Amino acid sequence: METSRKRLCIGISLLAGAMGVVLGMVLALNGLTATIGQKMALLLCTLVIWGAGAAVLLKWDLLGKVEYTALGLLMLLLGLCLRMALLNYMSPDYNTFLSQWVATMKGMTVRQALSTPIGDYNMPYLYLLLAISRLPIRDLYGIKLFSILADVASALAVAALVRYLTKKDGAALLAFLASLFCPTTWLNSSYWGQCDSVYGALGLWALYAGLQKRSKTCYLLFALSLSFKLQAVFLLPMAVVLLCVGRIRLKDVWVFPTGFVGISVPALLAGRSFFDTFSIYFSQTQSYPYLSLNAPSFWSLIDNNYFSNMASAPVLIAMSLSLGLLLLALWHGERLDDRGLLLLGLVFSLMIPWLLPRMHERYFYFAELLSLVYGAMYPRKIAVPAILMTGGFLVYSQYLFGGAPILSLRLVAAIYGALLLYLLWQLMMRLKTKTKTGGNVYGISME
Repeated sequence: METSRKRLCIGISLLAGAMGVVLGMVLALNGLTATIGQKMALLLCTLVIWGAGAAVLLKWDLLGKVEYTALGLLMLLLGLCLRMALLNYMSPDYNTFLSQWVATMKGMTVRQALSTPIGDYNMPYLYLLLAISRLPIRDLYGIKLFSILADVASALAVAALVRYLTKKDGAALLAFLASLFCPTTWLNSSYWGQCDSVYGALGLWALYAGLQKRSKTCYLLFALSLSFKLQAVFLLPMAVVLLCVGRIRLKDVWVFPTGFVGISVPALLAGRSFFDTFSIYFSQTQSYPYLSLNAPSFWSLIDNNYFSNMASAPVLIAMSLSLGLLLLALWHGERLDDRGLLLLGLVFSLMIPWLLPRMHERYFYFAELLSLVYGAMYPRKIAVPAILMTGGFLVYSQYLFGGAPILSLRLVAAIYGALLLYLLWQLMMRLKTKTKTGGNVYGISME
């Protein structure tokens, strides 16, 4: 009976995957001419079909590694088809910034491009744009393809975290698929042309390495994540926690500044000034004098969005509350197991961008992907990632597609705030009920 059920499960899932891939190819082939509405309709059909297959897998966890691999590859192909269909869209960010930066680099030598301040990104992403300026492909495609590859890397990181925390191959596969088809991932990379998936993938793999006590790898990946985008700081408190609970070693901390500074050495050798190289993040924070830039944060609840006269207050509030949570986590550090650390990372990645001003809608990227891991750990709490995925899609859609919002930004922000309170309560309950083991509260490893 079990054999026949297994065969049925494999057959239905493979059929669903194959049909989804066919529709995905149709979506990709129609990418040049189809309207956004047509693309969304085709996308809905593909998601329903592969969702049916995924539901079967969730019901019967009976597949072997070969079948999981086959299904994963089918869905990966579907995900790539979806992204290929969106490559030709040119966002305002691409037209105004990215394309201009690449065009400027094309007229320069490599040394000139590295030594000249161009754009408002840190050096690793500028290296990428410089490489794209030398390739015989359209710069729009090069920019998006790099982010699409990072989509796959972040989906694999989500799957690795789920596999490590649950020991279930089926849960890991479903988390991989959920990450791959999460609207904010493919809209971010293949439609918008942003690079949040790059720092997101590096940050998630850093967290994975830290949980496994791979100290140097953890520090290096955190450094690389931060070198791509400042928003990686949302997970940096986790590095402090991992250090204090003994998951990573203090003697390896030198890897972090070495990695962060070392990746900019080519630009410094080319003649770029030290100040221009390492002050870019300070200038970024002063670019927009607004409390919220389409982000469902606490500050979007305030009527007056302009805040030139109160620039420091929101930042101090966010820093104070984040520091309070950090100290609380360190006080109860001996009670934080792997799942507790993952929940803490999710809380940090949601709380910090929700409290900070000047946030964009994209800055909840870590929270969205970590919520998928949380939902895989606790299937009955699947509402957590569902809320973040839906909220992210709504605010993305308002910016990218325009029109009347389905839900107001203020309402989405309020829902995110309620979700944050729920997750904080879950964390407090975990810290309260977890059996105390005694010993060194901080557990800092010097070895």
